[in-house]
Amino acid sequence: MNFADFTLVEAFDEMAAGRPDGTAVEFGGDRASYAELATASRRVAALLKKRAGVRPGDLVAFCMEPSVEMVVTVLAILRCGAAYVPLDVQNPPVRNRLILDDSGPRAVVGDVVDGSAGVCSITSDEVRQAAWDTGAEEWSGARPDPGAYCYVIYTSGTTGRPKGVPITHRNVLALFAAAAELFDFGAEDVWLLYHSIAFDFSVWELWGPLLHGGCLVIVDRWTKLSPEACAELLLDRGVTVLNQTPTAFSVMARVLMEKVPAGGGVPLRYVVFGGERLSMPALRTWADRFGLDRPQLINMYGLTEATVHTTYHRLTGQDLLLDDSVIGRPLPGFTARIVDEAGESGERGQLVVSGPQVAAGYLDRPETTAERFGPDPLGLVDGTLFYRTGDLVETRNGQLVYLGRADRQAKIRGHRIELGEVEAAVAAVPDITEASAVVVGGAENPILACGYTTRSGQQVELRALRAELRKRVPQYMLPTRFRWFEQLPLTVNGKTDSQSVAKEMEFEK
Repeated sequence: MNFADFTLVEAFDEMAAGRPDGTAVEFGGDRASYAELATASRRVAALLKKRAGVRPGDLVAFCMEPSVEMVVTVLAILRCGAAYVPLDVQNPPVRNRLILDDSGPRAVVGDVVDGSAGVCSITSDEVRQAAWDTGAEEWSGARPDPGAYCYVIYTSGTTGRPKGVPITHRNVLALFAAAAELFDFGAEDVWLLYHSIAFDFSVWELWGPLLHGGCLVIVDRWTKLSPEACAELLLDRGVTVLNQTPTAFSVMARVLMEKVPAGGGVPLRYVVFGGERLSMPALRTWADRFGLDRPQLINMYGLTEATVHTTYHRLTGQDLLLDDSVIGRPLPGFTARIVDEAGESGERGQLVVSGPQVAAGYLDRPETTAERFGPDPLGLVDGTLFYRTGDLVETRNGQLVYLGRADRQAKIRGHRIELGEVEAAVAAVPDITEASAVVVGGAENPILACGYTTRSGQQVELRALRAELRKRVPQYMLPTRFRWFEQLPLTVNGKTDSQSVAKEMEFEK
């Protein structure tokens, strides 16, 4: 399909017209065909317009358990010309409240979210009733603008406030136009929606099948907790496209190798890695068993600010002999710069990117936008927006190799974390005065740790500390290790010496 000047809804509707009876989405025993999904989303769009007055340009938040109706809701919001703001049902209420306060949505759909008073709320039950009511009114309205926002996903913020990244229809369709040159996705593919809808990897998982006529199988939260159950679902449903962080795949791979008889294969055609540094040696046992042709193993580096994926690299046998995280080459349409500490072009430095997938900036954050988005740092082209990733890379044999973060962000289990946000949350705990969040354990097994000081001069009881933090940050932002310091170590400039904190916490339990 030629995605140029389409919206996501138009691209989906074109696929639905060609495959009305094909299964679009499954969740447990529930399933919907492309035609049923299209019709259900028109009914829910009519509900949004009638109940909340949703119109083009609005933001609509939703907080729903994984379900067929969750996908219906996404399509319905987009039909109205609005953008969806996904809230993770497992987030602490205070974090979802911060996102609601920051985004100012026209409506909140789904489960009750603290702090949504004064905003029109539509429950999951109301969505379910409208979606499958054959007598319900259906939406009709003007075509959304391809340049309009389609979603706003929030990432970690340095001040303790998450920041929203608005992405347009055109950005997402540019991603899949680029992917079409590298993958051969089709109607026979079965994809898992494994990740939280509030994590940008889900954008790839959701629209990958729906834009190619494939089937989306949604994983429930309990199955996610069991590698055995995930592996059984994958084999039972014949999943052909699996998207995983390397850490999650390493566990599932072991289970799959145990379940599949010697000499047997798996239905997978592609395993796409993203979200964190890939350890090549960890994949050797898998490659020895299944080879590298079916499935192909693809490493993709990406950013929320550049619509999920930015680079592509198909792993080879030679890669597995190395200990480098090769992220390959930029996707078609991207321009990449490597800028060294002197601000010059180099073979090692910060990765700076531009292209049709790059967002215009952060939602209502002009100062933060100016810090990360700007003109070509090398001055080679005019009028093109570049994004400074904060990631260090180097080139080897024409390929980009990921080295780590250049700023105070970290990736832990696939989630990008602002260490400053963790520090702000810990410092807000009663009795704690200062906090220093660090990453220890090395690139292969990064562990989030935090040192702190207290007014009382006594350490905080660990169970109480963790309980307090669970009220403030998502599970993935909870430090694994804590240590009380009488005083945090300082640099000669009087700043917290993070390296000394990390050194002292390297073997802390």
